[in-house]
Amino acid sequence: MAGVAVDSKPAVGQSPRRPRWFWWAIAAGLVIVLAVAAVVYVTSSDDEDPWADVADTRPAVTTQTGVFFGSDPEGVRGYEAWLGREVDLVVDFPSRADWQRISQPQETIDRWKGSKYRPIYSIGMLPENPEDTMERGATGEYNPYFQELARRLVEGEQADAIIRLGWEFNLEGSRWATHNSQAFIDYWRQVVTTMREQPGQKFQFDWNPNNGDGPFDAVNYYPGNDVVDFIGIDAYDVGWAFHTYPYPDDCDDSCRSERQTNAWEKSIYGGARGLKFWSGFARSKGKPMSLPEWGMWEREDKHGGGNDPEYLRRMHAFI
Repeated sequence: MAGVAVDSKPAVGQSPRRPRWFWWAIAAGLVIVLAVAAVVYVTSSDDEDPWADVADTRPAVTTQTGVFFGSDPEGVRGYEAWLGREVDLVVDFPSRADWQRISQPQETIDRWKGSKYRPIYSIGMLPENPEDTMERGATGEYNPYFQELARRLVEGEQADAIIRLGWEFNLEGSRWATHNSQAFIDYWRQVVTTMREQPGQKFQFDWNPNNGDGPFDAVNYYPGNDVVDFIGIDAYDVGWAFHTYPYPDDCDDSCRSERQTNAWEKSIYGGARGLKFWSGFARSKGKPMSLPEWGMWEREDKHGGGNDPEYLRRMHAFI
């Protein structure tokens, strides 16, 4: 496999841009969403499984795949040709520079109008303006913006869009990260309630923390089953646990393999808030699980696994 480099997350108001070759480098797609009446779950006989006693309320397992290729239907079709199968879903990132662009992402909507793909829109909860806050959103002050967004989506023939609202909210660098979990919950409920009031809508909402431990325990930010359709986890090949990444300068193949295994077992899958935990959490809520973002990562701080085909094999087995 070719080495894969992943850029940092997009700046506020920008879509994430990767080199075009990047998307062709990963078998089955860097970004895959397992959605639409799908449940991807992990069963385990491990006595430490925190969800061992949870009743199994899963619907039948069905998987659907998607990809992020910018707002570029032609690029997606090229990706399908390489992949050897059609994709079901497309992920996109409308601008969140200001409220006008959050509520009226017309260029993005027009790009996907009439396409065969179901869109998954990563929608910011706040624009760049620091005077806008989660607490103000929790009061319903920003509801008119989301009412307008819902209207435009329905008129743009995307009434069935999946809304990835405030994704990765548990990362400290997120614009909508907050220590006030109740404000996040109240604001989320305001948005979902508002958008569901739009006539003709069939929206679904993906509650989407980032995988792993962090300054905000995402569990405390779950807004309730009535306003969540999917539990989505972004799970890149990264690790900060001891003896994972970075690789030492003299790390040979055996050393790399050991550190990749440790990253999977101590962080990505087996960490306190790893995929094992989150798959059980989704099962405990009776919700389908999605993986809106996942992939190999060559990071500037060296905490990514880089060219790590074993990560892809492990993700395939998990899915």
